[in-house]
Amino acid sequence: MQLVELDDAVRVVSDGMRNNPTNIRAFSIEDADQRARSLARFFTPLLRGLYKRGVVMGAFCDKALVGVCGMAQPGSCQPTWFEKIEVLSPMVVSRSMGTVIRVMRWAGEWARRDPRNPHWHLGPVAVEPHFQGKGIGGAMLSAFCERMDQEYTLSYLETDKLENVGFYERFGFRIIEEGAVLGVRSWFMSRTPEAPRG
Repeated sequence: MQLVELDDAVRVVSDGMRNNPTNIRAFSIEDADQRARSLARFFTPLLRGLYKRGVVMGAFCDKALVGVCGMAQPGSCQPTWFEKIEVLSPMVVSRSMGTVIRVMRWAGEWARRDPRNPHWHLGPVAVEPHFQGKGIGGAMLSAFCERMDQEYTLSYLETDKLENVGFYERFGFRIIEEGAVLGVRSWFMSRTPEAPRG
């Protein structure tokens, strides 16, 4: 994995996560391509902030970015107020107040569950749709977990897809809470680092 450009990262995350249940519910846009465009406006300030508060890494195939793995460093998990304003402003301008309210509720529900212990916050993690199922997500998670083990640091994530729960469990994440967010079932997971060998 290596660092990636913002525009490329936004494209991969928006395309890769356009069918996530919470994104569908929050944006309430039936057409997947149109939803991806709205998600791009949503993820641009979020990822820009994540570049400042953590790391955004990428997986490549033939020099093309196909996967993104974002991670916020301890103490910097949640977006700043300025980032939140940047995220919500385009929605207010386009008069989609229902979307604004849903996104605020979603962000608030996830934020209140954020562990108080120092941790790296994993996400977003996304793979281009036509590259999914080819081991790219697993390679990114392996690299992330190796880094967490080297730093001997707790990590945490949220997911709204049941199939992701088993995927993350393979890398040592365990469910610490379940709950409905915007009526969508969500899982909150944490990983304790493996002790150094020897």
